[in-house]
Amino acid sequence: MRNLAFFLSELRYAARILRKTPALTGAVVLTVALGIGANTAMFSVIHAVLLKPLQYRDSNRVVLVAEGATPIRFEEIRNASRSYSAVGAFAVGFEEMPFSGVPDPEVLKAARVSANFLQILDVSPIRGRAFLPDEDQAGAPLVTMISAELWQRRFSGDASIVGKTITLGGVPHTILGVLPPRFQFPMAGADVWITRPSEWSVIPPQNQAISPILSVFGRLRDGTDLHQASAELAVLNRQYAAAHPGMLDIKPNSSEPVRPLKDVLIADIDSKLWLLFGAVALVWLIVCANVGSLLLARASSRAREFAVRVAIGAGRGRVIGQLLTESLLLALSGGSLGVLLAGSALRAIRGVTVIDLPRAAEIRMDASVLGFGLALSLLTGVLFGLLPAFAASRPDLIAVLKGSGEAMSATSHRRFLRLSPRGLLVAGQVALSVVLLIGATLLIESLAHLYRVDPGFQAAGLLTMKIDLPAARYDSDAKKAAFYNHLIEKVQSLPGVRNVATTRTLPVDEFFGTTVQATGRPSIPLNERPIAIFQNITPGYFRTMEIGLKRGREFTTHDNAQASPVLIVNEKLAHLFWRQYPAGPDPIGQHILTGTDPQPAEIVGITADVHQTGRDASPRAEIYFPAAQKPSQTAMLAVRTDGDPMSFANLVRNEILAIDHDEPVSAVSTMEDVLDASAGELRLMMRLLGTFAVAATLLTVIGLYGIISYTVLQRTKEIGIRQALGAPRSNILLLVVRQGLVLGLLGVLLGTCAALACTRLMEDLLFQVSANDPSTFLGVAVLFILVAVGASYIPARRALGIDPLDALRIV
Repeated sequence: MRNLAFFLSELRYAARILRKTPALTGAVVLTVALGIGANTAMFSVIHAVLLKPLQYRDSNRVVLVAEGATPIRFEEIRNASRSYSAVGAFAVGFEEMPFSGVPDPEVLKAARVSANFLQILDVSPIRGRAFLPDEDQAGAPLVTMISAELWQRRFSGDASIVGKTITLGGVPHTILGVLPPRFQFPMAGADVWITRPSEWSVIPPQNQAISPILSVFGRLRDGTDLHQASAELAVLNRQYAAAHPGMLDIKPNSSEPVRPLKDVLIADIDSKLWLLFGAVALVWLIVCANVGSLLLARASSRAREFAVRVAIGAGRGRVIGQLLTESLLLALSGGSLGVLLAGSALRAIRGVTVIDLPRAAEIRMDASVLGFGLALSLLTGVLFGLLPAFAASRPDLIAVLKGSGEAMSATSHRRFLRLSPRGLLVAGQVALSVVLLIGATLLIESLAHLYRVDPGFQAAGLLTMKIDLPAARYDSDAKKAAFYNHLIEKVQSLPGVRNVATTRTLPVDEFFGTTVQATGRPSIPLNERPIAIFQNITPGYFRTMEIGLKRGREFTTHDNAQASPVLIVNEKLAHLFWRQYPAGPDPIGQHILTGTDPQPAEIVGITADVHQTGRDASPRAEIYFPAAQKPSQTAMLAVRTDGDPMSFANLVRNEILAIDHDEPVSAVSTMEDVLDASAGELRLMMRLLGTFAVAATLLTVIGLYGIISYTVLQRTKEIGIRQALGAPRSNILLLVVRQGLVLGLLGVLLGTCAALACTRLMEDLLFQVSANDPSTFLGVAVLFILVAVGASYIPARRALGIDPLDALRIV
């Protein structure tokens, strides 16, 4: 009880002391809140996405066995493997299915999964039941499970939802169950789950059995570890290669291990999140240094108070304890506000759509995050409170009690490189800020290089939207081709529309590939042939996208199902098979085999290359088929307009509904937005790191200004004497600015060395710029030196205004 009463009395005293300086207290609390808030928000993301186990029982035993497997390989793994209690599969992408027969039809994201997927995950529906094994067989009744979010959004949480029928893709499906809220398997964003993953409609039925469209996963048996499962998989791969030579998913010598499902989900994002976490940690260290510098100055102004307390018998521990109590009170106050700010930031993070953030629905303020915020607040208080506490606990009693009290014996403490403790803190701030600003500048340069890349088409003035034709109603190539032709005629007749066409996928958005081989050459196995991106386009596509035609002709209405197969290739593919292109033999009139189609198609045109996989990647080989000869179930509509493309969105949508009132559209956007979204991840990283760098730089400028101003105050008498003895004004100015320049140079040197090591972690994010780009390092170094000089100039001007007589009167 005595210790508690003592602590409470110290706490009350600390609160009274802090209330006497409200401006300083408020500045410290707000600064600490920003630092702790940013770190707490970032930790919440790291904890939810990277650290927490998946929300399945023994989730570390749920593993990904193989990616890009054919249905044949999946069946062989399921039948032959002994390392798993159950093996299942899911299609590698969503199947977008029109939800029709209701007001406001829409396109839903359907995940195709094997019937036992919930058994493997050990998850139960919150309503209804899971799939049965028989429901995975061809010809079985069509059934589905829906997400809890769809259940609430479209069915208002109807308690009798199980057993009801909904129309997906033009076909009735019976709802068997509702999955738990925020359920995210196999990918985030699924609305419905359906069986038969090998029947993924993105791939034509005739090619499904041999297409690598499945991911195989399973639950390890008790007593089996990853090493054993990986060894078994290597054996199965060799057996599969021997039994099925030429298959696209053959990996006879593959050493690809079996991996925990969680590691697969976060493989593309973990390094980026740790990079951002490191950036906010640097900001936090700068906050600690900045606040420590402020409190050190505050402790200096209280030198007489501490000297008196020591003179009348207060022990060193008592003085340190009092100052640490004040620091902890400031840190906890700032930490509490920071946690509130973090909660607001998390709501914004969950709404970010420019990056594919797995497990985003699990990001929240839970006990672990609150515990991190509390621990960080305590650590912050100790870090920025220790130096002032130790400096104040050992005053030079005689000097302080004889003096005016504006200085503490800190001036007589040991120094490093003739710098005071506050000077070292500020140099550290400069160093950390240099690291952040170099990183942000490298990302800005990468983004600038990316925007300068010509994507190969003209994005301005293009409206785009996605059309998913229900397979039940559009069950033949003739019906699909007729729909697209009718649609183009209707949209083309709208006032203000210049050109219109459809394509399977848009440039820089997504793509599908197929094997290619030029005829008249020795045949090579299917899995050794080059892969080319393929598109199904309607006539006028190249004019609509403004893609240059280099040779030959575009498709016309005569390139229909009754005509001979034709295709157009890009220059990359032309050079792939005809090395001397554009010299040498003319590819026009030559023939190419695609996929498993035994009938070759004649090349009738060659187009300019397009950055189909993004502006940060080199153009790839690409082929274009006439949509009338190979119409796809899903297509992107591209409309070139006069004026704002989005102003035509409703007009085009109405034309689609006039043709088929149950046909929803999705992904309505401008091509410029699609192009921007392709760089969204890099742009987001640049903005975040840039924000951290700007905040760090501002804190550093404040720190530099503060220490130079404090030094001028301490050296008022010295400056007055120098002026009285006739020192030129330029010497006084140089005396003050030199200190800021020394701090800046030391910080820049340390920061540059640290950045040389840290920026290597960013190499995967950079585009056409080196992680150790000399111009960036030199530019940031010069900038911070100028910042240091600038932050010193105002105090230096103030020093020039000191009246020597007033300075000499100071006792």
